[in-house]
Amino acid sequence: MKKISVFFLILSLALSLCACGGDAAMTEDDLAVRIGGFTVTPRTTMDDVRAALGEEDEYAEAISCVYEGMDKTFTYGEATFYTYPDGDRDCLMEVYCTGGDVSTEKGITFGSTVADIEAAYGGGYTRSGKLLVYELPVSSGDNEPASLYFELENDCVSAIGMTAEHRAE
Repeated sequence: MKKISVFFLILSLALSLCACGGDAAMTEDDLAVRIGGFTVTPRTTMDDVRAALGEEDEYAEAISCVYEGMDKTFTYGEATFYTYPDGDRDCLMEVYCTGGDVSTEKGITFGSTVADIEAAYGGGYTRSGKLLVYELPVSSGDNEPASLYFELENDCVSAIGMTAEHRAE
């Protein structure tokens, strides 16, 4: 009986240490992507992007299904910004980058490995196929979470994306 109690005590301690591993490493401050020296965060607006990066290469818009106004897409080379309307502002919903001078706040860039990502952000991610995602808790149950995500090719980063918390459809 004593051996079983000691076993469960050790098992509980080991599991609690594993649970603390890297899960606490991701914070709101980590939700940042640097594009050509300009740092994009979930609070970035397209006015901010245009001031830093200039006029976009491509532009598209569609009537928003969730917000009042137009959802818009702005493309700068290999970085695409998806926005939602908030009054007269275009707020960032997502940025998706497939190349160029791009890195995360903690130095992850194209070609970084899963081990590099884990060393920078911890193990508190979900993985589905080629997608590795770190999410923050939502402020409302009706929202999609803010996240930092990585597309992988042979366990190396091939695309970097970030989403801002926003209303779900």
